[in-house]
Amino acid sequence: MTMLIRTSDQSWFVKELEGEKEMKNSLKITSVLLVLMLILVLLTPYYETKIIPITQAGEIASAWHNSSSLSVQVIHLAPRINWYDFQYNDSGTWVSRLNQQIRVNNESEYRFIINVSSDQGWENITFINLTAWYDTGNESSTYNQTNNTGGNLNLHRQYENTSDTSNDAKFREIWPKNEVRFLEPESRVVTDTLFGCDETESRNITFPFIPNKQFRYAPGEDDEWNTTVLFPIENSSYYGLYNNYSWNFNISIDNLAGYTTWVTDEFGVYRYSEIISANDPSIEGYPGGNFSVNDAGSGEISIITCTNGKYNLSVDITNLTHANMPTEIIERSNVYVRGGNRTSFGSLSDSVFLFGGNQDGMPQYEDARRENNFKNTTNVEYKCYIPLGTLAGEYSAQIRYHLSTEE
Repeated sequence: MTMLIRTSDQSWFVKELEGEKEMKNSLKITSVLLVLMLILVLLTPYYETKIIPITQAGEIASAWHNSSSLSVQVIHLAPRINWYDFQYNDSGTWVSRLNQQIRVNNESEYRFIINVSSDQGWENITFINLTAWYDTGNESSTYNQTNNTGGNLNLHRQYENTSDTSNDAKFREIWPKNEVRFLEPESRVVTDTLFGCDETESRNITFPFIPNKQFRYAPGEDDEWNTTVLFPIENSSYYGLYNNYSWNFNISIDNLAGYTTWVTDEFGVYRYSEIISANDPSIEGYPGGNFSVNDAGSGEISIITCTNGKYNLSVDITNLTHANMPTEIIERSNVYVRGGNRTSFGSLSDSVFLFGGNQDGMPQYEDARRENNFKNTTNVEYKCYIPLGTLAGEYSAQIRYHLSTEE
């Protein structure tokens, strides 16, 4: 605001007004500077000499440490069976035949093999027993401990862990009743790659054998074998018995602490039938009489057969023909035979059963043979009625034997 005053000399007043204006402007600038300094002071952080750790710079809700671990070593008191098999030697390569049928040609080689570990050291093992038996159609059957049913139905091999280095002292044939030919067994040190600890010792135990020809036929009860196997939690026992009419086996391991671990499983056996030999009977006589091989001939003859199941053996014959006059014959109905299980003579006008058929010739089956590789029947007797008017000379006929093993 400017006030105008008239005077004769106004210059001094104007100067005073201008000085007042400059002062007011200076005060304004000063006020602004003071405000700015106050703002600057308020915005500048307040520092103390105290050091604050950076870990406390913010809120921490949780923390993890994952580099520590707990170690627990489990040591079994009982022996452990890591794996097992039943195998066939196929030109040097062992192939499994579990739940399959095997050949019994007196040449094929098979073996039971089992991998055993002991966390208590191998000296803690006492016995390893292999038993096998034909189950006769009943899965609740067991190895015949009394050994009284005899050949081709049971076998038992044992490994005894002793300090004696003699192989005979460690492996024993408990029940080889003509069923098999045992071969050289083996106890081989291996490494437990599954569950072993520092004290664990492991071995492969092998029981090889060749089944004889009459090793009991075992087809199983169905068209296909049930190969289901259950694996227990601790892998100490397996159960594989599902097929009737099979060979069952059990491999059990005992130790000093009184524990027993075992496995059970099964396999089958193909049928085998063979007529190994039969002698030639001969008879001498004259027309109008009955004459036997025991009268003036060869005597009773022998027939050697082989079969591994229920069976029957029959015989038939062609007409006897004159050696030089083919039109001259003796009818086969005039020839009779007995022997085997047949006690009365039967006419060979039809087949006659020596084993497995009753006295009237109806087909039946005889129990499986329990001999080694063959059955030798030595009581076969032939006789012939020579009709009146028969031309003198030698007559001969073809004899046909038939051995059949029951399915």
